[in-house]
Amino acid sequence: MSDAAGFDDGSGRLGRGVDAAATLLAYAGGFCLVFIIVLTCVSIAGRALLTLGFGFGPVPGDFEMVEIASGVAVFLFLPLCQLKRGHVTVDLFAGAMGRRGVAITDLAGNALMTGASAIILWRLLAGLQDKMRTGEESFILAIPVWWGYALSLVGAAVFLLACLVTVWRSVHVCLILLQKTRA
Repeated sequence: MSDAAGFDDGSGRLGRGVDAAATLLAYAGGFCLVFIIVLTCVSIAGRALLTLGFGFGPVPGDFEMVEIASGVAVFLFLPLCQLKRGHVTVDLFAGAMGRRGVAITDLAGNALMTGASAIILWRLLAGLQDKMRTGEESFILAIPVWWGYALSLVGAAVFLLACLVTVWRSVHVCLILLQKTRA
């Protein structure tokens, strides 16, 4: 991994490990989306066959499974999005700020995202504990709601790690730029 400025990011083994975990989770998120597509197609085809008089029908609880899988997929994609700088940024003044200015704003943005990811993880964990305590289940399939929270929690935890790695990378780039200006 290297920063967009062309520097070694300095994250070492931890950075590579988080990158590998984020990539694996992104593939799992892609699997969730493929599952949603197949499930939706099968359910729609079943509805069509039912109206034509065949003995098939929609998949029971399809919307429950789509709801859970789409929520989980979002959390599974977040770590890789953070590591690959895939979040939306506004670079309106980037040309006027120079490399140091961009590096400082990147650091600030990564620090803010780290704070947000920590809050998301904290509240998701609280939600998981609540759903486990109450034993809430989905209406049709009686899927324990905490399953979706638990799977999402994995993505949220790796998202926080990815945010910490991006803060480290930004600090590393800022230090390198600071050393270059002193030399």
